[in-house]
Amino acid sequence: MTIYPLDIAAEQIVRWLMEEQRSGRLGLTVSTYRTYLAEEVTGAQQRGLGEEEKENLSEVTAVGLLEVSPPLNYNGWLLRVRIEDPLGPRLPEGQAAVEAEEKIDLTTFHEQFVLPDRATAYVNLEAETSAAWSRFQDLLDEIRIDRHPGR
Repeated sequence: MTIYPLDIAAEQIVRWLMEEQRSGRLGLTVSTYRTYLAEEVTGAQQRGLGEEEKENLSEVTAVGLLEVSPPLNYNGWLLRVRIEDPLGPRLPEGQAAVEAEEKIDLTTFHEQFVLPDRATAYVNLEAETSAAWSRFQDLLDEIRIDRHPGR
């Protein structure tokens, strides 16, 4: 499996997918997930805090993951968009961040990870063969020029 970083905005991909989904023409498998990663805060960020606060303080990052693949009978590639949104140091407020992946819909992914435009996006394609990469490039061209077959 070869991983290819792609030079295309996550927003372009998501908007194209949403339009295809709205029109009922989406012939791809789309999965979207959200998770929160909490890491212990150390150093300067802890200054001025009490011992109990230091123990409970975490650096929280919201992570959105979009995976797009061809229909089951047609494999060979997987498009992955990972968006990391650092929320900053947070004290628990009665509800802990769930660290397990939570399935969300494409609209929620767009609203929470793409629209705020404050996160870092990583867009990659995993291709099993060079032929799979070539097949994906046709789709990538459609996404880049915002063409929707069947219109």
